[in-house]
Amino acid sequence: MTVASFAAHGLHAGYDGREILHDLSLEIAPGRITAIVGANACGKSTLLRALARLLAPTRGEVLLDGRAIHREPTRALARRLGLLPQSPLAPEGITVADLVGRGRHPHHGPLSRWTREDDAAVAEALAATATADLAERAVDELSGGQRQRAWIAMALAQRTELLLLDEPTTYLDVAHQLEVLDLLTDLNRARGTTVVMVLHDLNLAARYADALVAMVAGRVHAAGPPERVLTEATVREVFGLESRVIPDPTSGKPMMLPLGRHGTLRAGTDEVANAAP
Repeated sequence: MTVASFAAHGLHAGYDGREILHDLSLEIAPGRITAIVGANACGKSTLLRALARLLAPTRGEVLLDGRAIHREPTRALARRLGLLPQSPLAPEGITVADLVGRGRHPHHGPLSRWTREDDAAVAEALAATATADLAERAVDELSGGQRQRAWIAMALAQRTELLLLDEPTTYLDVAHQLEVLDLLTDLNRARGTTVVMVLHDLNLAARYADALVAMVAGRVHAAGPPERVLTEATVREVFGLESRVIPDPTSGKPMMLPLGRHGTLRAGTDEVANAAP
C-alpha cells in the first residue's frame, strides 16, 4: 500500500497575489511519518494545502509517483490521498456516522452501492477513534475534541495510502493528543500509510515523527530525522527562542525545553507539559 514517492519541486504558492511559499522543494519519505513544524505564519498550512491540491501553485509542481497531482482526476486522487484540514466545517445536522461514511465516497462511482467493505471501514474508523458511541450524535452538538476525533475517523475511513493532517491534535487535551498520535503511528505501522502532519508541539512532533520539516518564511529551513533537525540552533533560527535540547526520557528522541529571558526554564509551557506526560 505504501506510496512510491511524494514530492514538491520548485513550489511557489500563495493567496491573492501574495506569495507564501518560495521555490520550495521537499521529498516525503514513503511509508513514514513526517511532521511539519515552524513558527506561526511560516507557511506550514499553505504547504499542506498545496500538497493536497487545495491550492494551485503559481510555479512548480507536486508529484505523486512522478505524476503531477494537479493533472490527476479528482476521484482517482482522493482514493490515494486523504486530507484533514484545519478547522473543517460539517453540514448542519449531519451525524458522526454519516460524516465518517463520507470518507468512502471516493471509492464509489455514480451507480455503485454501499458495500460490506464500506461498513467495515466506517466501523473500524469509529472504533479506532473512540467515536462509536457518538455515531448517532450530530457533529455540531459535540465538544471540540469529540468533533476533531470524528473528522479523523472520516479521514481513516477513506483508507488512503497517503494521509495529510493539518494540526490533528487541535482542541484535544494531552491524553487525547497522545491517543490520536498513537493511532496514526499504528496506522502507519499496520498499513504502511504515509502520514504528513502539521504540528505545533515540537516535542510531540519529535517523539512521533520519523522526519521533521522545519519551515521559515515559506521555505524549508531543515529536514531530516528529529535527532538532526531538533537542535538548539534550529530552535533559535526557526522560533527565535533559546532552549535546551535533551533526550526525551520516554522515547529517547530529542526534547526541547524553552528558556526564559534570564536563562531559566519556562515552566508550565505546552512544550514542557506535553513532552513528558
